[in-house]
Order: sequence, then C-alpha cells, then structure tokens
Amino acid sequence: MPRKKSTPVISPLAFGAADIKELARDATYVVKWNAPLAIRWMEGISGRIVSESEKKAYNDSAITINNYLDNLEKMPRRPGYPGYYDKKEVWGPLSPIRLPELF
Repeated sequence: MPRKKSTPVISPLAFGAADIKELARDATYVVKWNAPLAIRWMEGISGRIVSESEKKAYNDSAITINNYLDNLEKMPRRPGYPGYYDKKEVWGPLSPIRLPELF
C-alpha cells in the first residue's frame, strides 16, 4: 500500500538563511490580508535579530504595522454600510494585539 506524502510546513521562519530584513518588510504587506499571520512572523523574527540594522528594520516594520492596524480601527463607519474592518472577522476569537518595539 502506498504511503501518504506528508504535507510540508510552509513558513518563512522555517528557512535558516532567510533574510530578517526582507521578512520584516514582507510582513508589512501581509498585514493587509492576514494580520494574525503578520504578527506571528514578526514575533518569530524578534527572537532571531543579531545586528542593529535588523533591529532597525524590525522596528520600522512594527511601527508601520501598528499604525496600519490603528488606522483600520479608527475608520469611520457610514450608516447603512457594514464598514471596511471587522475585528471578529480579522482576529477571530483572539484579541487584537500590537507589536512592541525592540530597544
């Protein structure tokens, strides 16, 4: 009987040679489609930072992501329209979180 192929884990953090600056920059784009995933990427990146330039890239991306999420929550809802941002749809049972800056 043939064996089932195992499904590979697809994660940008699974690669040892991944450039942290690029992952941080990509997370600023991912947050527009999947905020919890972008937060997980950034949390994984924060433990692998070694240089000042990587820390700067992380902090810049964290500020951009936090500002984007803050702006989404502040968008006015017009009467008769459901609104652009729905916390329950984006975050599910999780509470919305923000990224801390590294110092």
